[in-house]
Amino acid sequence: MFESVFGLDVIVSVTVLYLVYRTYQTNRHGPLPPGPKGWPLVGYLDMPKTYFWTKHAELGQTYGDIVSLTVLGRRFVILNSRRHIVELFEKRYQNYGDRPDFQMITNIAGWNRATVFMPVSDLWKEHRRNFSRLFGTKTLFSKFYGDEILETRKFMRNLLHAPDKLDDHIRYWAGAMILKIVYGYEIKPGNDPFVEIVDEAMSQFIYLSRPGAYMVDFFPWMRFIPSWFPGAHFKREGKKFRSTMDDMIHVPFNYVKDKMKEGNAPPSYVANLLSSDDYTPDQDWGIKTSAATVYAGGADTTSAQVHGFYLLMLLWPDAQRKAQEEIDKVVGTHRLPDFGDREHLPYTEALLKECMRLHSAVPLNGPRRALKDDVQDGYFIPKGSLIQPNIWSILHDPEVYPDPMNFVPERWLVDDPPPHPREFIFGFGRRICPGMIMADASFYISSVMTLALFDVRASKDSPKSFTQGDGGVLDGQSICHPKHFSCNITPRSRKAEELIMSVEHEEA
Repeated sequence: MFESVFGLDVIVSVTVLYLVYRTYQTNRHGPLPPGPKGWPLVGYLDMPKTYFWTKHAELGQTYGDIVSLTVLGRRFVILNSRRHIVELFEKRYQNYGDRPDFQMITNIAGWNRATVFMPVSDLWKEHRRNFSRLFGTKTLFSKFYGDEILETRKFMRNLLHAPDKLDDHIRYWAGAMILKIVYGYEIKPGNDPFVEIVDEAMSQFIYLSRPGAYMVDFFPWMRFIPSWFPGAHFKREGKKFRSTMDDMIHVPFNYVKDKMKEGNAPPSYVANLLSSDDYTPDQDWGIKTSAATVYAGGADTTSAQVHGFYLLMLLWPDAQRKAQEEIDKVVGTHRLPDFGDREHLPYTEALLKECMRLHSAVPLNGPRRALKDDVQDGYFIPKGSLIQPNIWSILHDPEVYPDPMNFVPERWLVDDPPPHPREFIFGFGRRICPGMIMADASFYISSVMTLALFDVRASKDSPKSFTQGDGGVLDGQSICHPKHFSCNITPRSRKAEELIMSVEHEEA
């Protein structure tokens, strides 16, 4: 008991001294962006554990599009408008191209091996080259269209057999598709070990991403505290999380290596890189860590976006019906829609844009770090500030998207439509999501097949509106999934049911 209290006293004392030091080292060159003042020494602590993007938007309504606040000595700058984000992240990329160093999630739990958390480095550039070589354009990624279609047809079959398990089917489909494309791996029915790894890793990622959850993120010196020290539970927790990340990096990569030794490795992201003419064994680390990035990030964000599609179709049945009518007219009812149909389905495309706008799977894009002092619109941004873009705020700006909380696909069918959500939800500049083309293709094919084959209708217990907040329809986490909801999913016709079941004949 004495050791525990003593350890806590030491940590608190050093923390207070550090806060005092940071307070008196604050740069006073020009005014900071406006924002809430917070408490002496500790700063602004009134941040929610969920739906933090709506809190950021509320601060924007009070203080303006660029907001500044301090939390435990760390400067945060929130950007609530497209103009500021483009100016800083694209035009001034050299100063805002790096990620902040979150000690817990990156250095302790090991997520600094994922592309999204890497600083600009030789390894980061190697990751980007790997992504670009294999799915940097639609033409390059088109070689995986067959895998996308097959796994989506299996998804449709599973949905037909057990429509009440929509959440599980989406998770299974997203994992199956990513594993097939990245590793050439066919997942097993039930609890597949590779899917279990990524599920565990992403569950830990959400837990690690809670705002203000770890003091070590604000006081980096705490990372040197040994795990046995009283009050250092975060170090023991981080060791467990790091082990999961290790499995996600090594286990599926070693599977591909073994298959290649046996001479029966199917085409995949990893197999293609390992068999390229310029491959050398010292590239293994870059290949396996870049593959793990796609494996983790792609499965969960795609799952969240597609799950949101079903919720929005439930809540706006008239839009669903219009898209179905267009698909029936263009594709017919004798075959399944494919990627070649996309350019001929303008209303369906508008509906998908509106889904991405109203429910973005990642409402807050990854933060950046100011590498040196800067000025934006006359406001001083100190070196080391964490810059947080609020994608949700941009996509719900009533000046750009009138009636922003309503689902209006028609807003995209005018001569001068507003900016496409794709410009924001996948990031900015050289930090843009490398899996953007794959994610977009997956969202399209799963949605258009669902519209062609099924009706998504309300049941007695279905949600009645797209409400947000703690009592709303979304979970409010950093990767934002709908909460579980009830609905009726039924095949649109006997012919649709036959098309769904045709995948079983092809698998036989």
